[in-house]
Amino acid sequence: MEKKHQPIKNLLLILLFAICMSVTAQNESSKTCNVLPSEINSEIYFGIDLAEFKKIVGNNLKLETKSNTNFRLIYSQKTNLPEIPMITYYFDNKENKPLYEIILNYQNEKQAQNAATLLFGQPNYNQTEWRTNIQGFPNIWSWVYKNKLVVVAKIPGSEWFDEWDKK
Repeated sequence: MEKKHQPIKNLLLILLFAICMSVTAQNESSKTCNVLPSEINSEIYFGIDLAEFKKIVGNNLKLETKSNTNFRLIYSQKTNLPEIPMITYYFDNKENKPLYEIILNYQNEKQAQNAATLLFGQPNYNQTEWRTNIQGFPNIWSWVYKNKLVVVAKIPGSEWFDEWDKK
């Protein structure tokens, strides 16, 4: 009688394992599931504080001192990617300094536009911009400016927070 039920037990164990793996993957992705291009390290997410960001990225950052704004910190990172030679990160300059904007500098406008369309589909705001709202994550606003794909998050206190609801 025991041998008769063994295949069912094996199937149940496999099913249980699959469910556990799925839940684990969902929990892991909850931190990073935020419409960032695959060129961005998967451990980076909007709202990450500057100290944690630096631990992930390491020394491959340059603080931009030419900025005359005191409300944000701007870091740039050169890449080895042929299409994206530079990525720029904006951090709010208050409290834990959260990441609220990422600018991917492509070689040309066509590459930036193609990347945006691949990520977000057709524009859904003002005919040239994208607004994304995934429950449990910051709202995302994106657009292409020249050769740059700009991706910003609605992080309280950041420069885009009040602009979000303006038409």
